[in-house]
Amino acid sequence: MDKQKSNQQNIHRELIRSPSLYLKEFEAKEDAGSRGNRLISGTRVKSVVMPILYWLLKHVPLVIAKAPVRLLMMVMQILYWWPKNPLRLSCENLCIIAQRAGHNHHSKVIYQQFLTNAFGTVENYFHLYTHGLASVQDRVHLSNADNEKMNKLLKKYGGALIAVPHNFGSAFSGFKMGQAFPMVLVTRNSSTIDRTKAAIDFFERMGVTIVMVRGGNFFELTRTLFSILKSDKAIGVTVDSFDRSESRVEVDMFGSKIGFNPWAAKIAARLDIPLVPSYFISQGKQISIEFGTSLISKNVEELVQHYVQYFERGILKNPASWAFLADRRCAKVLREASQKIT
Repeated sequence: MDKQKSNQQNIHRELIRSPSLYLKEFEAKEDAGSRGNRLISGTRVKSVVMPILYWLLKHVPLVIAKAPVRLLMMVMQILYWWPKNPLRLSCENLCIIAQRAGHNHHSKVIYQQFLTNAFGTVENYFHLYTHGLASVQDRVHLSNADNEKMNKLLKKYGGALIAVPHNFGSAFSGFKMGQAFPMVLVTRNSSTIDRTKAAIDFFERMGVTIVMVRGGNFFELTRTLFSILKSDKAIGVTVDSFDRSESRVEVDMFGSKIGFNPWAAKIAARLDIPLVPSYFISQGKQISIEFGTSLISKNVEELVQHYVQYFERGILKNPASWAFLADRRCAKVLREASQKIT
């Protein structure tokens, strides 16, 4: 009991209100370990770097605000020649996996394009903040065919679920999808309040409606999502995080069995609505949205395998668009998959 009370005391809470929030307000929480326990970790770096960049964006000229990111990109370019560079190793392993599917990539090309796409993402958000939505409208492309397809699905079924991968352009493309058809973006808010508030600020500027899920009540969240999906709207949700929990569904990806959380597929199965896989192709600042074939099924595993296979095809064809190439868990999956081939 004392330990539980101590943990509650170490949690900082703040109520955030925004027109971008579907429920108009959200209680953000931050505990003592939310900034990372290791001195050097991805969580700690993001908890420090992102607020600094956001502050620079608000208080200094755009060229100066971009300077730290340009410097980081230059350092990362040089680090390609370090043989144990984790990102380089992920690129090399993915080349081995992609070759089996008929794609001949070079790890250095993927690596360089990955950095170009990362910097392009920063430029898009910075220009959105500084010059407004009109300045970035033409940077995201959605075909008329995919536009019509989504609107027809919503009209016929009253809702649809868009399965989204962790691509550089996925969140930023929310404004283009929201303009084409009614959509709510489900996003996992940051573990720190400062970064959560910054993200909401950008979604406001894009005019994107969001539901934040980290730290929320599961039953209230489910009820909210059911309500959205019964009101002629689509929900976009990132679903490619690897999962090792007991509730995971294991499906084929990269020639291995990999676990994914099935919660989104369960909602689609429960409501008998189409699940539509997507992929977002980045070429620096330019982004193209692609939708796969929709699927309606009561079989949750079938739904998960459906969008995972679409993600896999997109990743093997356009690997530099997948931001998870720099993820530690992804690196392990790619390494193990490539070792099976070699």
